Amino acid sequence: MGKYGIRPAAGPWHPGKAGRLASGFFLAGFLAGMVLIFAGQESLVQGSSYLDSVSLAGIGALRIDRRGLFLYSLKQRLAPAGVLVLAAAAGMGGIAACFFLLWSGFCAGVLLSVLSLRYGIRGVLLFAGGICPQAAVFVPVFWMLCIRCMMSERSAGKAGGKKAAVLPDGGILLLLLGGLLGGCVLEAFVNPSVLEKALAFF
Repeated sequence: MGKYGIRPAAGPWHPGKAGRLASGFFLAGFLAGMVLIFAGQESLVQGSSYLDSVSLAGIGALRIDRRGLFLYSLKQRLAPAGVLVLAAAAGMGGIAACFFLLWSGFCAGVLLSVLSLRYGIRGVLLFAGGICPQAAVFVPVFWMLCIRCMMSERSAGKAGGKKAAVLPDGGILLLLLGGLLGGCVLEAFVNPSVLEKALAFF
């Protein structure tokens, strides 16, 4: 028990209850995305041009500016990470992390469902090609950041009647920032080649 009678939260590398809660939110979003697409596939998939063969052909014909893609990727990955850190500073890290996990799971469920309905196993391969190899870095980085945000709110004490915000440790933040930069490098300079090979099936 801590100084104020609060049981210390589990360490960030052994998430425990926070990890199970995070898994539940991501899975709930993922299943919601799948249910939405499979329930409304006639209008949402068959009646739309989203990720159809024409769209994929256009993607395959693109000439990618990898430096520009790196800057775009950096902006897209740093923005949600910054929001999560700011939310933790404001004492709302848990709420922000849960919303981020729900939305991420929902988007993944929608994308995988659409590709699966349109192309079967080839769609699954395309989904994998679109997130490899950067997902091997982004997933653990954002997972750890979400866990830290949840635990910072959970372990916060009371100070003067107000909730005391607890930011993730500076050293961990630097480690996560380095991971984000590495993931952006993979997304910009390695993934285009992987995606090109995945698109060859079409």
